[in-house]
Amino acid sequence: MSDRTKKPSSTSRLNAELLAMVRIASTILQHTELDDILAAITRELSLLVDFDRSSIALMESGGRHLSLQHIYKEDVGGERIGEGRPVPLDETTIIGWVAMNKRALLRRDVASDGRFTEVVQEENLRCDMVVPLIAHGNVIGTLNAGSYTANAFSDTDLEKMVNCGNIASGAIEHALLLRDAKDLGERYRTLQRNASDIIMLIDRNTGRLVEVNRQCCEVLGLPEADLLRKSFFDLFPTEDQFQARRDFINIMSQKSRLFTDRRLVSRDGNVLYVDISASLIQIKKDTFIQALVHDITQRKMLEQQIILQNRNLQDANQKLREVDEMKTEFLANISHELRTPLSVIIAYTEALRDGIVGDADRRHFLDVIADNGGNLLRLINDLLDLSKLEVTGTMLSFTLSHIHDVVRSLWPKILATAEEKGIQVTFQPGYDVPVVYIDNRRIGQVVMCLAQNAIKFTEAGGHVTLVTERTDEGVVVRVADTGQGIPEEKMPRIFDTFRQLDGSSTRRRGGLGIGLAIAKHIVELHGGKIWVESKSGAGSVFAFMVPVGTTDFLRSHEEGSATMGTTPMPETHDIIDGA
Repeated sequence: MSDRTKKPSSTSRLNAELLAMVRIASTILQHTELDDILAAITRELSLLVDFDRSSIALMESGGRHLSLQHIYKEDVGGERIGEGRPVPLDETTIIGWVAMNKRALLRRDVASDGRFTEVVQEENLRCDMVVPLIAHGNVIGTLNAGSYTANAFSDTDLEKMVNCGNIASGAIEHALLLRDAKDLGERYRTLQRNASDIIMLIDRNTGRLVEVNRQCCEVLGLPEADLLRKSFFDLFPTEDQFQARRDFINIMSQKSRLFTDRRLVSRDGNVLYVDISASLIQIKKDTFIQALVHDITQRKMLEQQIILQNRNLQDANQKLREVDEMKTEFLANISHELRTPLSVIIAYTEALRDGIVGDADRRHFLDVIADNGGNLLRLINDLLDLSKLEVTGTMLSFTLSHIHDVVRSLWPKILATAEEKGIQVTFQPGYDVPVVYIDNRRIGQVVMCLAQNAIKFTEAGGHVTLVTERTDEGVVVRVADTGQGIPEEKMPRIFDTFRQLDGSSTRRRGGLGIGLAIAKHIVELHGGKIWVESKSGAGSVFAFMVPVGTTDFLRSHEEGSATMGTTPMPETHDIIDGA
C-alpha cells in the first residue's frame, strides 16, 4: 500500500468524500451495461479508499452462491486471481457471512481471525472489509476490498465502502434487471422462432393474426405475409368455424384457456388435429390473445392404431380361447381314440393268452388285434405328420405322376370302408386329366382323408362320388357326399387344426380333427388350394387343386427348402409302383 504524504483536515476530507460520492454516482449513471457499471465502481472506489485488491461478488440465479467479478488490483500488471470463482452462500467465508447477515464487516488482521475460510487464499490478504449490496431489502451481492498489510483499513474506510455500496446497489440492480430482461426477450424470441408448436398472437378486437412463428408457417403451408392477412377463424374448416368463435369468446371472457381436439386446415386441404392453449397478455397498453397450438395429428393416428390393435388383440384373445377349447376337446378326443383300440387289443390279447379262444376264433381275434393296431399306428402317424408339416415344413418327394393312379391305388380300401357302412361309392375320372408333379404318398393321404370323411358323415344307404377334372388352374379332385352337410357358421374354420363338426363328449364319430388341417397343408405345399362347398342337410363337396405347370413352383420349393436347411423326409416309394 502506498503511504499518504499529507493528511487533509476533517472539513476538506468530508468535502472530498462527498465529491467522490457524487462522482461515483455520476459515473455509474452514465452506464447501463452491468460490466461497465462494475468496472466504474471498482475504479472510483480506488480513488476513495487505498487498497491493494477489490472485487464484487454478485448473487447468482437460484440464490445458492455468489460469484467473484471485476477483480481490481492496485498493481495494474498483477494477475486477477479468483475471477468467476463461486462463493457459497453460508457463513464459512466472510463474503457469505456478510451476504447472509446483511452487515458490513472489517477484519483488521486476517491472520488472527480464524472464523472464516479465505475465498482467495492465494492472495494472502492481511486486512479486508466486505459490505453488502442491498436493493429493496434483498442482498444482490457484496463489495470487497483487501490489503496485503495488516490494520490497513479503518472504520472510516469501512464507512466509505458502505456509502459507495449504497450508491452502487441501485445501479447494479437496474443493470441486472436490464440484462435479465434482454436475456429473457432473446430467449423468448429464440423459443418462439424455433418452437415445435405453433405460436400465434391474435388481435382481441378483430381476431386478426398479428404475429406467427416459423412452425405456424411450415405446418399450415403459408408464408408469414399471407397468414397475417387472415383471421384466427380462417384457419378452421368451414364446419368448425362456429366452434372456433365460441372458443374465442370463452378466451376473451377467460372462462376457458384450453381447447382439445380442434381441427385446422392447411393450404393443401389437409386436416390437422390440435390442442389449443390460449391466454390474454398485455403488451404496452394493448391486450392480445396468445395461442399455443400443439399438433396432435400423430397422436390421433396413434390412438386409432391403438384402437385397431386393441381390437386385433381382442380377436387374438378370442382365437386363443377357441384354441384352448379345441386343445381341451382334442385331449378328450385323443384319449377316446387311443383308449378304444387299446382296450380291444388288451382284451383280445388276454383272451388268447388265457386260452379261452378256440382254434376257430383265433384267426378272427388276431385280425381284430391287427386292425386296431393299424388304427393306432395311423393315429400316431397323423400326429407325427401334423408336427412335421406345421412345425418344420418337411420337404416333399415329387414325381411325375397321374392322379388317377393315386386314386386307384387307394380304391380297394375306400370301397371296403364304404361297404362296411352300406354306402355306395363311385369314381368318375376325367379323361383329359394330365400328369402332374406330386408327392404320391402325400396326395394319396389327402384323397384318403376326404373320402373317409365323406363316408364317415354319410348315413347308410347314402352315396359318395369321387370326380377328377382338368380346369384352367390345374387338376381338380372332388369328393361329394349325400351326408348331413356343414352349418354355414362352421365353414370358415373347417380346415383349422383340431376342428370337428361334433366336438361333444357324446359325439357319434371318431377322429381327432387334424385330417383336414394336414390335407390343407399338403395341398398348399404343392402350390394348390383346397375348399369346401356345403349346405346344412344337403351334403358336402370337398375339393382340392394341384397346378399343372409346376416347374417354377418346384424350383422355388427346392430353393426355399435348401435355404431353410430342413431335413428331407425319408424317401418313399411311389404309390403307383407299390400298387
